[in-house]
Amino acid sequence: MDALAIASIGMQADLARMESISQNAANSLTLAYKRQVATTPSFEVQVANVQNARMAQVRFQAAPAVSLAVDASTGAMRPTGNAQDVAIEGAAFFEVQTPNGPAYTKLGNLRADVQGRLVVGSNLPVMGTGGEIRVANTPFSIAPNGDISQEGRLVGRLKLVAFEQSGQLQAAGAGLYLAGEAKAQDAPAGTALRAGFLEGSNVNTPYEMVRMTETVRHFEALQKLVQGYDGMLENSIRKLGEF
Repeated sequence: MDALAIASIGMQADLARMESISQNAANSLTLAYKRQVATTPSFEVQVANVQNARMAQVRFQAAPAVSLAVDASTGAMRPTGNAQDVAIEGAAFFEVQTPNGPAYTKLGNLRADVQGRLVVGSNLPVMGTGGEIRVANTPFSIAPNGDISQEGRLVGRLKLVAFEQSGQLQAAGAGLYLAGEAKAQDAPAGTALRAGFLEGSNVNTPYEMVRMTETVRHFEALQKLVQGYDGMLENSIRKLGEF
């Protein structure tokens, strides 16, 4: 693998990182947003791939795949004064039903739709442990364990889902995430809800700005490498032409 190929791979990875950083910065105030991190195979894996390609007598110059991992850590809790808003303390998610199947979210601005279903976001039904939760058009309360009570009676319990390898969740937009390769499981014991709060974004804006600066500097260094290599090649061709 020559210097130009190495620089090309690094610059492509930097562009992917910049896209994720820009996405994070743009959603720093978006409720329940989970920051995305661009990842590439480890150095050891890339070296092994190069060696395997050489053994197969193939010139390995393809850029390693850049994937996006989701940082599922909890964002800051924002008080709303609305008892029907709720935030999850911990890494669990609410399950909602979409036209394409189940999805998961940290959005907790719960309300009843015209059909009496408990919904969130763009009128997506929030799943309870027994399926959809039906409520009347009157205020309801939410207990720390997820119980929904209305007019003194229990109408359902919110279903909370956690994930192994939560970084493999797939962002679907509008605060929704698909399971992807992450394995769903019951939320850990002790996971609690906080009524009157909504979870904010877990983006740390100063940290993202530092990452942006580092990425730009790295890209510039690779750009200079390409320019220097190109200059050396040009001089070599010119000198060869003088013979």
